[in-house]
This record gives sequence, structure tokens and C-alpha cells, in this order.
Amino acid sequence: MDVSMLADTISALEDQTWRALMDNGRALLPFLSRDCVMLFPLGMKISGRTQPSLEDVMKSEAFVPWKRYRLSDVEVTPLGTEAASITYRVKATRQHITDDDDERSDEFRALVSSVWKKDPEAGKWLMCVHQQTPYEEEI
Repeated sequence: MDVSMLADTISALEDQTWRALMDNGRALLPFLSRDCVMLFPLGMKISGRTQPSLEDVMKSEAFVPWKRYRLSDVEVTPLGTEAASITYRVKATRQHITDDDDERSDEFRALVSSVWKKDPEAGKWLMCVHQQTPYEEEI
């Protein structure tokens, strides 16, 4: 796969993951490798081996879907013929997380990186690492 086609493929997949998260966490699972590790703000590391597991977190009733998102400054870097990393900035909003019927939205800004690999068993690209580093101001 040439570099341009790889960049288009990985960018489209990353976009699809954000669209999936506008529904629920379960919708993300088909995009993830079995050994996927995710690193979130506040020191949260989840995988298939953590407690709770990545699947538990994504299937949790506590998951709050995203309302909107915008990716910018997207760069895809080939990591051999069967893997690639993608880095970008995201600005996303979702409902404010409270126990009442609060209608406010929370805004989230982060520098994000994901690593994707071609899985020969699944016959498709799967995310194997994802990290979010929040920031508060436009850089």
C-alpha cells in the first residue's frame, strides 16, 4: 500500500472510531485488537488485562457518548508495511457528566496518537494503542 493510500485508510479508520463513540462505547470494540492498550487522562490505563478491562469500560452504562468532534493537524506515519501511527488534535464535546438532568456540555481538547496494525486473522486494520494528552488552550 502506498503512503498516500495508507494515510487515507488510517485517517478514515480513526474518524470512524470517533463516529462510533457518538453512539456508545460498544461501537468501538470492532475497531480494537485483542491486545489494545488505551491511555487516558488522569492516569487511566486500560487493556484486556486490566481491572476493569477495556471491554468492561466500553460496555459500561457510565460511558457518555460524544456529541461532536473535530480532528485537525492529522499526520499518519508508516511503521513498516503492516502498521501505522496517526497523531492529531481533537476538539470534542459531550454531555456534562452529572447525576441530574444537566443539559450543559463538556469540551475536551487533546493531542491524540493511535497505532494501527493490519491483523491477518481479522483481515482488517485494528487499533492496538491509543493515547490522549489533554490541553486547555489552543497551541
